[in-house]
Formats: sequence, structure tokens, C-alpha cells
Amino acid sequence: MSPKTPRANVLTGHTIVRTTHCGKIFVTVNVSDGKPCEVFIRFGKAGGCGSAMGDGIARLLSYGLRSGLEPADAVKALTGIGCHHGPKTCMHEVSEAMRLVIKHMETGCDLNEIIENEELAEANAQSY
Repeated sequence: MSPKTPRANVLTGHTIVRTTHCGKIFVTVNVSDGKPCEVFIRFGKAGGCGSAMGDGIARLLSYGLRSGLEPADAVKALTGIGCHHGPKTCMHEVSEAMRLVIKHMETGCDLNEIIENEELAEANAQSY
């Protein structure tokens, strides 16, 4: 991995709310030079081990992204991590938020429309 690039004073980002088994999380993915470079994770409920784990994962992701980790590799690493509650874990939803931002950046499509279309497709698939 290359040395960590310095953080710009101002970054643009997207905050996406995701629902997990533990409640809502808010994932902010900041972008620099057309790529995700920083991640923040906040739980709908304050405190606790989940918040501490989320903060640690966000710091590691941010460090990795600013040191040459490809965003798609970060998504791949976190996708599908499950727990005793099932597959819709905080780590999986962080990967989903990053994947959505990457898709938005690659296609130029509105992020809200991407999310709505995927949620509709998922609901339709479950009804059959």
C-alpha cells in the first residue's frame, strides 16, 4: 500500500441511511478525485460496542482508501459479513452504502433513484 495521502480541508460526500438488525446506521462516504476516500459510520442509537466497532471500521477504511486501497476491494471485503441475527449486518450495509456511491459516481445516475430502484427490485424479487 502506498503512503497515506493528506486529507483535503473540504470534501464532498454522500450520507446514506441503511437499516440493519441493530437499527439504523448513517454511512457517509466522502469523495476526492472521483473516488471514495473517507468513511464515517454513525448509529441511530448513541454509544455502545456497535458504535465503537463502526468507528474502528470507518477509520481503517478511510486509512486504506487514502493509502491506495481500491474502493471495490473494500466493498468486496465487507460484503456478506453476517452475525447471529442474519446477513443484514452493519458491516454488510457499510459495504452496500459504498457500493451505491461507487455506482453513482460511475454512472452519474441520481443516488436516490439508484437506491429506490434497487429497493423496488428487491421487494419485487421477494414477492415471487
